Amino acid sequence: MRIGIFGASTDLQGQSLAREAKALGVDSVIIESDALDQGLPLSFDDGSIFYRRQCMDDLRGFFLRFIPLPHVPTLQRDDEIVLYDDWYVNYMQSRERASVFLSWLLKLQHQGAMLVNPPHAASVLQFKPFQLHALRSSGARVPRTLISNDPERVRAFHAEVKDVIYKPVMGGAITQRLGEEALASLDAITRSPVTFQECVPGDDLRVMLVGDEIVSSVAIVTPEQHLDFRADPAYKSGEATYREVKLPAAVEEQCRKAARLCGLHFAGIDIKHQGDQYVFLELNSSPMYYDVEYKLGHAITAALARYIIEGARRAEASEKR
Repeated sequence: MRIGIFGASTDLQGQSLAREAKALGVDSVIIESDALDQGLPLSFDDGSIFYRRQCMDDLRGFFLRFIPLPHVPTLQRDDEIVLYDDWYVNYMQSRERASVFLSWLLKLQHQGAMLVNPPHAASVLQFKPFQLHALRSSGARVPRTLISNDPERVRAFHAEVKDVIYKPVMGGAITQRLGEEALASLDAITRSPVTFQECVPGDDLRVMLVGDEIVSSVAIVTPEQHLDFRADPAYKSGEATYREVKLPAAVEEQCRKAARLCGLHFAGIDIKHQGDQYVFLELNSSPMYYDVEYKLGHAITAALARYIIEGARRAEASEKR
């Protein structure tokens, strides 16, 4: 048996997963997410898939570390982000590449293969308003939130909540506080809604879930308190430390429910914790976890490898019936 890892051969998490699978007697094929950018051969030959001229039809379990998406090529020039001169050709090529990869993944899902996580779940999680809905539906507490392009409504929200942060609706940028300068610039949001939330104090928790198993739960410790721990120089340089945290059973169950509602087999869940309050911020379908595993010895990769292999075996058995 073999499993597939959609990602990069240089990615530590993918390498670790391949080692754990090997220890369980299963080989891995790392499928580079930029394979087509590199010109590596990939073919749909009638009903079969060939990657680097090797048939992939026997693979029934996959870890989706990275999924290629269409993108507009840019570069930084004189402190500005500008497009490549041939940006349109590059964008159209990236769209074609993404279509091939996603078609492969959707074909696998249709055939009953174990995908961790399925492409529809991974893509849906880019849409943070749906995440908040899923978290609320699980019974989890979430921050008071306004997603809007209406400056007047934002000002009213700020006047009521007082301490407000803001960030892009799809994420991808560091959280910032809604101060006087940002309030004065609110007319800029009319063409692009922004997420505004109450600022929630407390420790930053990261919970790792594989299937229904909580495999890791830690507080992220940095030298200084930040609105967004990702902004801390220690965290960015890999010098953050972690403290193990035992979650109440009710909070663990909320994590499981939220992951199920989002269609996730594997999730990283961010929570703010203070006293007896646990406020859920978001779920991540491909979380960074290797640093926690390396520093605390949490067996996240081993649990992930077992889960994928067991799912692949179930898919194989189902096909033989």
